[in-house]
Amino acid sequence: MTFKKVSVITIAGAALLAGAIGIAVSLTSPNEIEIEVPEAPVEQETELSEDDIKTLENMENMPIYFDDSDVLLLPLRNVMEGLGGSVKWDTETRTAEVSYRGRTLAVQPGEKNAVLNGYEVTLPQGVEMINGCLYADEKLISAYYTGEVAFNRETRQVTLQTKDSTVPLLAVKEISGEKDGRSYQVEVPVIVGLNDSNFEKNLNKSMMEKMQAYVDTYLAAEEQNGKLQLTVQTGMCTRDFLSFWWEGTEDGVSVKMAENIDLLGQRTVTLADMLDEASLKEVETFAGEDWTSEHFFLTSEGGLVLLKGSNEGGLELHYWTTEGKQLVWKDAYKELFQK
Repeated sequence: MTFKKVSVITIAGAALLAGAIGIAVSLTSPNEIEIEVPEAPVEQETELSEDDIKTLENMENMPIYFDDSDVLLLPLRNVMEGLGGSVKWDTETRTAEVSYRGRTLAVQPGEKNAVLNGYEVTLPQGVEMINGCLYADEKLISAYYTGEVAFNRETRQVTLQTKDSTVPLLAVKEISGEKDGRSYQVEVPVIVGLNDSNFEKNLNKSMMEKMQAYVDTYLAAEEQNGKLQLTVQTGMCTRDFLSFWWEGTEDGVSVKMAENIDLLGQRTVTLADMLDEASLKEVETFAGEDWTSEHFFLTSEGGLVLLKGSNEGGLELHYWTTEGKQLVWKDAYKELFQK
């Protein structure tokens, strides 16, 4: 990771964290902390690269904002302890173990590969060691531990609000490789935080098997050159239901596929399982004869999105909400749209 310009933010607050140097956070509610910047913050700019990443002096444990790339790095220990979690550092293995509300993440500086509750995952951005302090991108902290990290540039305040700990976390494990000129880079969903640990393990095992089988089929094709790329996108994610989809390309053709999991019923569902008969027929008529009822996902707001065939091949997204028709959901799923 290379950045050209660095703004270093010194912060002040209500109470100094135990064992922290130069940082303070205030607990505004059981689920929210604020980090405040004084009226006249100390800012320094310097040039950084991977080789001279430790050029910042006497700035330990302070949030760092890279204005050129709009990246905010937060000191991991201070933030997690401020939220009520813990960070343990193993000097021998150079591994930090971050624990909070039943989620334990083992990370190493400069590495995107990590272990979350025993599952191998790939981080959106690796953590960095700067002047002996471990820093994490706000996006990593937001995705794994808080619902939102907000940085107000006018008030110079960083606010972190925690997620509902009963809602599962959807992480990913990236698998990649090459054979006979055909390469692949595919994200496999990793689901953490389900009430039933056996169901969780079996679900994650089935996700890996599904995507590995997809990759094997791709590599077995007669064509000698090509590339497969798939990334996971999160839709509705509640304690009762999980909806996500893959988006990418296969040899230049758009690829989309979805998975919808009833967490209470512990099963994968289709729209035929969720809609009453009349509503399902309306969707089928709109989607066309080639569409099947597993080709859909639900957005985080509860909107229905259909995966329909395109003229160029592959699938494209069609948002049902634009059709203006009221769908009738079966009793088991009505509550999904009332929360």
